[in-house]
Amino acid sequence: MQSIICFVSDFGLGDTWVGVCHAVIHQACPQARVVDLSHQIPPFDIRKGAATAAAGVYQVPSALHLVVVDPGVGPDRRDLCIVTNMGTVLVGPDNGVLLPAALRAGGIKEAFIIDPAKVDFRAPLATFHARDVLAPAAAAIACGVALDSLGERIGTSELAAPPFDLCHREGDHVEAEVLEADRFGSLRFNVPADQLDSLGLKSRLLEVAVGHNTLVVPMGRTFADVPDGSPVLLSDSSGWLTLALNRGSAEERYGVTSATAVQIRAAFREDDPAVSDPPRTIER
Repeated sequence: MQSIICFVSDFGLGDTWVGVCHAVIHQACPQARVVDLSHQIPPFDIRKGAATAAAGVYQVPSALHLVVVDPGVGPDRRDLCIVTNMGTVLVGPDNGVLLPAALRAGGIKEAFIIDPAKVDFRAPLATFHARDVLAPAAAAIACGVALDSLGERIGTSELAAPPFDLCHREGDHVEAEVLEADRFGSLRFNVPADQLDSLGLKSRLLEVAVGHNTLVVPMGRTFADVPDGSPVLLSDSSGWLTLALNRGSAEERYGVTSATAVQIRAAFREDDPAVSDPPRTIER
């Protein structure tokens, strides 16, 4: 079993919570290596946590992913271990935060409810399942403990709904939404960049309707493919289709926020003999 544990939470770094979880994992499985992907998720923001975890799984699918954004922590909320069809293992609360990451890794193969009594003989503190249930479970899995020894299987239909789904094709366009803005104001959409062809978006130019803006934007490999201040669509490190400005903030220019609806369609067909060169970027 993979001994790298990628850790995402909304704990911040000003308290002991992250460090204590590290200590619990290292005590239970000394060979495990914890990699902190992010602990700056806004408090209680399951959507941001899910987007971050999905980006982590896209980049490091072979790692075990521990995701703790858990505003409903307590006795009525279940803890899960999910195995994806690609073999990625996810550990976290049953509040939907794990499901987008599971989709990025081929969907759910099987899921288990973690029984606290099988990871620690003590009853967990109701407000700190990260330390008392989830971190010990991640450590056990990293050390090779069989997943079915941690709890009972659960059907995927019984899991809490995800905070967002992947995009879908609707007629001549793709219905999507803004997942988040990164530090530089680039807007990530819930469109897997490796699925553009199957979604009918394999084009040098895409028309993007987002908020009150309708843009015709070139697909690029990097920000510098367009002049300073101009928009470009690309696949960033998260693996999502991303609308960015070269040396600028798309979030500020277009005034959109997380969960804003997006419609995307191809604006230039490579096989159209009547068009020798695509038009320049258009904003309206």
